[in-house]
Amino acid sequence: MDAQNPGDDLFTRAGVRTINIVFDQIGWWDTLIANKLLSDQTATDVYMSGKVFIDGDSLDSVGVRLKGNASYNHPGTKKPIRLEFDEYIGNQKYDGLTSLHLNNSAYDPTMLREKLMLDALRNQGVPAPRCSFALVYYNGVFTGVYNLVEHIDKKFLRTHFNDDRGNLFKGDPNGTLEWHGAAQSGYYTSYELKTNETANDWSDLVSLIDVIHNSGSNFPNEIRQHLDVDMFLRYLAAQNVFGNLDSYVHNPHNYYLYHDSISNRFEWIAWDVGLSFGVFPNFFNTSADAMDVFYVPDDGQRTPLTVKLFQYEEFRQIYLDAMCAFLTQEFNSSVLFPKIDSLAAVLRPWIYTEPSSNKMYSTEQFEGNLGYSSYSVWILAEIPGLKQFVNKRSGNLSIELCETGWSCIQGTSATQITDEAIHVSPNPSTGTVTVRFDSPDSRTAVFYRITDMNGRIILQDNVLIDMSTYSRTLDFSTYAPGTYVLRVIGTCDEIVRKIVIIH
Repeated sequence: MDAQNPGDDLFTRAGVRTINIVFDQIGWWDTLIANKLLSDQTATDVYMSGKVFIDGDSLDSVGVRLKGNASYNHPGTKKPIRLEFDEYIGNQKYDGLTSLHLNNSAYDPTMLREKLMLDALRNQGVPAPRCSFALVYYNGVFTGVYNLVEHIDKKFLRTHFNDDRGNLFKGDPNGTLEWHGAAQSGYYTSYELKTNETANDWSDLVSLIDVIHNSGSNFPNEIRQHLDVDMFLRYLAAQNVFGNLDSYVHNPHNYYLYHDSISNRFEWIAWDVGLSFGVFPNFFNTSADAMDVFYVPDDGQRTPLTVKLFQYEEFRQIYLDAMCAFLTQEFNSSVLFPKIDSLAAVLRPWIYTEPSSNKMYSTEQFEGNLGYSSYSVWILAEIPGLKQFVNKRSGNLSIELCETGWSCIQGTSATQITDEAIHVSPNPSTGTVTVRFDSPDSRTAVFYRITDMNGRIILQDNVLIDMSTYSRTLDFSTYAPGTYVLRVIGTCDEIVRKIVIIH
């Protein structure tokens, strides 16, 4: 079946997909394992043919292979999988797609990290694959719950950029964007070219890296001609906010660069965010919940693009605005906690019924890691609880932004509104109420919201008070009598006032 855009039905339909992979071959599991070893040894993907049923729809002769590095090491059969629908039958597709990834969330007891962050990236306009959930079976036997993730290919490029003619590079295994000279061959072992392989022309990537390192004082103008800088900074801000160290923010890989032939500049595409929400190998020696707003690893040599952009105030401001957008609209308890609870309710019945031989985490760890329980896994990673990390990270970022004088409300430096500058009158009131903010001596940015006791929003607004007074009169005559809540947020703190209405 084909949708208007490839994958629309697969990724937007409610519920969890069911995928049954059927092999007729004797010893099929041993063959999958042998093919994985051969793929690793030859750097060439080796598939096995199987029949695949997706929610009952059948596809014959689908290419199936096991994939992954650390995620592959789980001893059970719940190993990450790649499905290639057109490996053996030309142009075979499902919902307009030719390939899918099934990730086992090896470092995530909740299985929600990848979904939550990819959704947030897409909400903020950052090119990123879609993610949902699937129940995977081999020959009708339940293997476990997987993250179902969109593949980055020409279909993805056409959907996001209306163009697929340019070079698509994957920033693996070591996509630092460090300068290795003008010869294209100097970059062959650090990146992967995924399109136009026959032409094998890497000059556009070399030119981008040349600008990063050798453009001198004209860097701001030249980098904009070669890269969608605003989008990269939005991507970078998200990695910092969500504590995803396994990305260009710290460990530079897990991304794609697409040279859009229409705009003639590179676009940055997010990839593999499974270690977000503060999962980090111990050898990073970095606590993700306390990362600096302008974090760069060590001396910054392995993330030269970040270091160079942070040297310019215009780029720092774009980055801070993007960070504020994620912090206020995506990464806070009021937004994320309901999503965590809702998605967990969908997955819980299936998590509990996974075969014990395939469970990567206990049901107790699943429940605990949704909230405030952290776990150490093998010798590599500390996995903080989702809600625990959200509270710690958002709190630390808010404090640091406040200390720098940056306002997420107005995107500029502003002083903090004081309790004495907020006036509500009359209070109690029989009908109209006037809210007034005084700022006689300084420029003050304020966000305020009035809700009923159930959290229903009556009014909200951003205001910038510049050496003046702001006031607004509200008519409560049509609202039920009772207590309402005024929340006023300046650059640092939240001030709460109760408004009492009596008729």
